[in-house]
Amino acid sequence: MNNGDKAYTTKEISDYLDIGTSTLRKWCIALEENGYEFLRTDNNRRLFFERDLIGLKYFKKLVKVENFSLENAAKTVTSKHRGEASETRTPSVLQENSDEQRSLTRSEETLQQLLEHMKKQDEHIEKQESFNKELLKRLEERDRYIEERLNERDSKLVESLRDVQETKRMIAAAREEQDNKKGFFSRLFGK
Repeated sequence: MNNGDKAYTTKEISDYLDIGTSTLRKWCIALEENGYEFLRTDNNRRLFFERDLIGLKYFKKLVKVENFSLENAAKTVTSKHRGEASETRTPSVLQENSDEQRSLTRSEETLQQLLEHMKKQDEHIEKQESFNKELLKRLEERDRYIEERLNERDSKLVESLRDVQETKRMIAAAREEQDNKKGFFSRLFGK
């Protein structure tokens, strides 16, 4: 019956379907209660084959997407399985696989586009960060330049003020000396 088919474990199937192992067990119990048969190991553990995987994917679609109850989904999958048990691959399964393949291809294309977009965004962010660093560096250089010029200006202004004060002192001293000389001659000559 399943000669040559790869057998999957409960964990592998739950990972593939992206559901918990306990959810998978509930689904399998619901299917078995409606007549679906899984092959079991000597330890009574379920083994899953390709046909089981297809049935469980369909079960998931019914429960998760179309909001079937577990019992109704199990009845639908079981009746479909019984009707297709004699055929190795039925047209409806082929159609589902084909639809799923197209969906996966579109998803892969969309994912590839998103990855390209993210790559471009990362490159843009790197360029922007580089630009921002360069801008900050230039602003710091400008601030240093302005600070140096202000310090030079302040030093020159202080120096100029000292020169002006020194000049005023010298002028005042010269006037005082002149007044003292004038005073001496004035006293001497009586003026």
